[in-house]
Amino acid sequence: MGHTLGIDLGGTKVLAGVVDTKSGRVLSVAKKRTHAGHTADDIVARLVEAAKDAVQTGDLGKNGIDRIGVGVAGQIDRDKGVVVKAPNIAKLSDFPLASLIKKELGRPVRLFNDVEAGAAGEATFGSGRDQRDFIVIFVGTGIGGALYRGGKPYKGATGTAGEIGHTIVDYNGRLCGCGGFGHLEAYASRTAIVRSILNALHSGRKSILSEIAANANPDDPGGTAIRSGALASALATGDDLTTEMITTGARYLSAGLVSVINLYNPSLIILGGGLVDAVDLFFSVAAQQARLDALPLPRREVRIVKAALGDNAGIIGAATLADQAKQ
Repeated sequence: MGHTLGIDLGGTKVLAGVVDTKSGRVLSVAKKRTHAGHTADDIVARLVEAAKDAVQTGDLGKNGIDRIGVGVAGQIDRDKGVVVKAPNIAKLSDFPLASLIKKELGRPVRLFNDVEAGAAGEATFGSGRDQRDFIVIFVGTGIGGALYRGGKPYKGATGTAGEIGHTIVDYNGRLCGCGGFGHLEAYASRTAIVRSILNALHSGRKSILSEIAANANPDDPGGTAIRSGALASALATGDDLTTEMITTGARYLSAGLVSVINLYNPSLIILGGGLVDAVDLFFSVAAQQARLDALPLPRREVRIVKAALGDNAGIIGAATLADQAKQ
C-alpha cells in the first residue's frame, strides 16, 4: 500500500509531506518559500519540487505515494480541481492546479481550501480530536476558518462557511486583499500587522525590525516582508513597536472571536497558523480579550486553545481528505 502526499500552498510557502493517514504521522517534509513576485508557473514549479523532495526523503520504497491532497489559500472548485481565486498566491484565478500537478507527478490530485485541510488535520489528529462541535481559525498571510458540527465539517450553501477573515470589523475601514473594506483579515493577519509596522517605520518610528524592513521585497510590502519568526524575535527583545502592533492586531482578532462566540455559541475555538504558533502574545491577548468582551453566558462554556499540529496541520489534513475522497 502506498502513502498519501499532503501539500499546503499558502502565500509565503509551499509545504509538502508524506503522511500515514491511519496514524497522522508525517514521514517526511519539504518546504519552498513563495512570495507575491512569483508567477503561476513559478508556484507550480516550487510545489512540484517540494513534492518530489518530500517523496524522495520519505524513503518509501517501490510503493511510493498513491494520491495527493493539496490545501490552497483561496477559493476552490473541488469538483473541477480549479483554484477559483487566490489573491495571496500569484493572484491565481480560474487556475487548473490539480491537472497541472497530476501531469507532473502522475498521481490523482484533490484540491481543498487550506483552512479546510488544516481543520481536518486538527479534527482527526489534533486539538479537535474526539470533539463534535468546534471552530478552527488559522491566522497567517490571511485569516480563514472552518466549522464543525456533529463531528463533521459544515460547509454552508456554497461550501464557503467559516470565512471569519472576511467578517467586517470596520465598515469604512481598510481595503482587504479580496477587494472588500474593513474585513478582519485587513487588521489581524500577519500581512496586516506587518504593513502597520512598515507604515510606522516609514513615518519615523524606531524598531529592531528596521534593517529587515529595509531589505524587504518592494513588490510585496506585507506578505513576506517580515515573517512570524522575526516578529517573535523582536518581541523577545522588548521592541516597543512590534509589541504595540501585535497587541493591536490581537485585539482586532478578539473582536472577531467575540462575534463568533456571541453568534454561534461554540464550546471550542481552535486557533492556529504561523502567527499563533510563533507569537504567544498574539494568542494570549486575543483569547483573553475575547473572554472579557463576549456575552456572559456563551463565554462561560467556550474554550479557546491552540492548534496541536503546528505547521503540519495543513499537510496532514490535505492527505487525510484526499484519502477519504477515494472511498
